[in-house]
Amino acid sequence: MKEFKKYNDCRRVRKRKSQEKHTKLGHPWRVDESTLRALMDDATNPVRDKPLGVQIRTNDIPLTKGALEHNLRTRIHAGVYKQAYTKKEISLDNKYLRPIFGFWDAIYWTDEAHFNPEEDFQKPNILRYEGERLKTNNIGVRKPVKSSPLTLHIYATVNWYYKGPLGFYNDDVDMLTLPKPLQRPRKYKYETQQKYKERLTEWELKCPPAIEGDVGGHYMTQEYYTEHILPSYIDAREWLLQEDNDPSHGTKSFNNVSRKLKDVNWIRTLLHPGQSPDLNPQEGVWLILKQRVKRRLNSPLPPETIWDGTKQHLKEILVQEWAMITLTEIRRLISKMPSRCKQLATNGGEAIRSEHW
Repeated sequence: MKEFKKYNDCRRVRKRKSQEKHTKLGHPWRVDESTLRALMDDATNPVRDKPLGVQIRTNDIPLTKGALEHNLRTRIHAGVYKQAYTKKEISLDNKYLRPIFGFWDAIYWTDEAHFNPEEDFQKPNILRYEGERLKTNNIGVRKPVKSSPLTLHIYATVNWYYKGPLGFYNDDVDMLTLPKPLQRPRKYKYETQQKYKERLTEWELKCPPAIEGDVGGHYMTQEYYTEHILPSYIDAREWLLQEDNDPSHGTKSFNNVSRKLKDVNWIRTLLHPGQSPDLNPQEGVWLILKQRVKRRLNSPLPPETIWDGTKQHLKEILVQEWAMITLTEIRRLISKMPSRCKQLATNGGEAIRSEHW
């Protein structure tokens, strides 16, 4: 047993001696390590991005291409690799807007609204604790809005790249539902002129009286929408047309004049849930417009003209303020849609409240 242990000790000594000799065996390196590291610096090696053969000739390296590759790899862990290029860092704005492109920028947002200059847009305030907004004693009763003969009904469409003109509806005779007039009587061949005048007078008395004035309320028929408003959206055939579920839009059925006109012109529509103004950026645009017009009516700044109290002048003010709304403001509203949809999926479908709309 002692002899076997002594034999193993001898083997360990011989192995250790051979390992020590191994580091001293072979030819010495023809190029020292400092020369190899000098090749890695642009200041000492201006042709570092050239092939190894060019670098060998330029720096007078006494090695072949393969030998230099072996020296670089085994001694300083270097080699020839694909060169990287500097990439422009994505700005914070683009990182935020990248989810927009491809879907949200391809939607035509449409909506109708009304503007009553006598309506108070400022909601009343109440003193309460934080987080108790929906408590019973903190909820008020909404006062009914008084109708005004100066109320204007407006419609428009916006897109990431486009802002349509501001249109007015519900303020002309076309919106009135008139009874069908009786057919005017024709004169018979052998009828006297006096007899014909008597029949004509009798016909005029039976005719319904002419209706004058504007239709009140936020009302629109499918026929009016199809004839006056929907044709302005036909250019949206390459986009997705967003409409709410107003009956005039014909979104709840298929056999109606509005739906037929969309199908004929290949207009694709975006399904929009009911009671969802918080999912339409056009509502935010209306808020901007109403706030600016209300400010102008109450305290105009030069060279703005003072409102003379007429409906026609109010239309001109609305059109002027609509023209002042920029695409940047519209894009800021549309860019909120991804985060709003994400918030909607986490809050169980509750209404979304924010400073934008």
